[in-house]
Amino acid sequence: MLTTIALDYGNVLARPASGNWFLPADLPRILGLGNMMKMMSGAQTLQGNMEKAKAYLDENHLLHTVEEEFAQFTRFYRIAFGGVGMKGLDNISEALARHAVYSEDKAVFYGDAQAGIRALKERWRVIVISDTWPSLTNTLKAAGIAPLLDGMVMSCDYGHSKRDNGKLFQSAIEHHGVIPEETLFVDDSAENLAFARALGFHTAQMDRDGEIEASDYPLVHTLAEAAALANAIGTDLEAAP
Repeated sequence: MLTTIALDYGNVLARPASGNWFLPADLPRILGLGNMMKMMSGAQTLQGNMEKAKAYLDENHLLHTVEEEFAQFTRFYRIAFGGVGMKGLDNISEALARHAVYSEDKAVFYGDAQAGIRALKERWRVIVISDTWPSLTNTLKAAGIAPLLDGMVMSCDYGHSKRDNGKLFQSAIEHHGVIPEETLFVDDSAENLAFARALGFHTAQMDRDGEIEASDYPLVHTLAEAAALANAIGTDLEAAP
């Protein structure tokens, strides 16, 4: 019997408005022309710094408030944009962190997000399992989605992620009553799906843009297709001896 649909957030329910979760669309305005020139001339340094900044996020991921998140992202941007000679780096870092944490337009929800979850809830428990930060709660509330969910398993609450050898899935099992054999997990990342499958979850890869030609997992492009797959899995489970 299938009882639960677990959804990732990024690129399953919403996409970054700018095309990048870490850089806003108005980055040129925030940086200014001179700093944009320095960023482009120091592209190689910037790339290395960004990797260091992301590692900092991964190593310091136990957060419970948006204030902690804001402080962390301010430091993240200082690391990412440091070393290329930008003027006003502290002010720039705070401006970028403010957008990342508090902006209401940083994400664009797919057209079927709210209605799709409502439809899923007619048959299954629906939860989110996401590598994310505290501000996601406010983002989902503003979109009218948070009240529809039966639970949220957020990496920031536990200090580890799906990518961390699947530890966030273990947290879902231990703290949220998730039963892998009764759960379909939908994510856009094949890496995350591999960890979930190893723990016994049913899995599907979301491909919102239709760019994946082949996958080791069933491909779905909408929440309606995820529902159809869940129905088929449920039928197979009920028919099994």
